[in-house]
Amino acid sequence: MTDPDNLTDSRTVSLTDAKGFVYEPVRGPKRKIQFNPRSDGRFERVEAVWTGCRWRVTGREIVTTMRRI
Repeated sequence: MTDPDNLTDSRTVSLTDAKGFVYEPVRGPKRKIQFNPRSDGRFERVEAVWTGCRWRVTGREIVTTMRRI
């Protein structure tokens, strides 16, 4: 089975390098949110849910501005 938390390689990524988050709600499967950079300077936000064997995308949208809070 594929590890849902596995990155594309085996290196450790710090929070400042991360492009998203995986979280486990009290009820239900793992979920993740990613922010993928686009060539126009904006980002695509992708939401997904873990099905037990792969990530299923549940939503996406273009984000114009992001900032750390």
